[in-house]
Amino acid sequence: MTKKKIPLLKIELLHEKCNLKYLSLLEYKRETYLCIIDNIMPDEIGAYVLDYAEQENIPIYDFLSIVTRWFYGKSEERPLSVEIANHGLTSQLAPLYRTFDASYVTRIVGNAFSYKGMNKSKVKRRRIISIPEGIEITFKKIA
Repeated sequence: MTKKKIPLLKIELLHEKCNLKYLSLLEYKRETYLCIIDNIMPDEIGAYVLDYAEQENIPIYDFLSIVTRWFYGKSEERPLSVEIANHGLTSQLAPLYRTFDASYVTRIVGNAFSYKGMNKSKVKRRRIISIPEGIEITFKKIA
């Protein structure tokens, strides 16, 4: 049995005056989504999908005005999700945010934002095991 080869991600940039420069078209499992990409990481892609705005009763013009200010001001420095958190709109815009498995995304047409320093790092923590009462603790003498 052979493993399936994961296709390479194709990113196509558009430089036209008639479209919004931050919009992207993402193809995931043979379906296309109109979105604004938050961050591309090696294993997943985070994006705000505009296709769900009407279903979730989110005013699209207000959202796009925030995105426009972010794009022309701070899009080189930080992801869109950080800007939305600064405005305090994370809970309201959470229904638009989706994470896509990068191995199933075959194509991105538009602006693909990627921030190297913003990748999630896993912290491995040890669990504290308490010593039950009644167990004698003795310390070793250091010579």
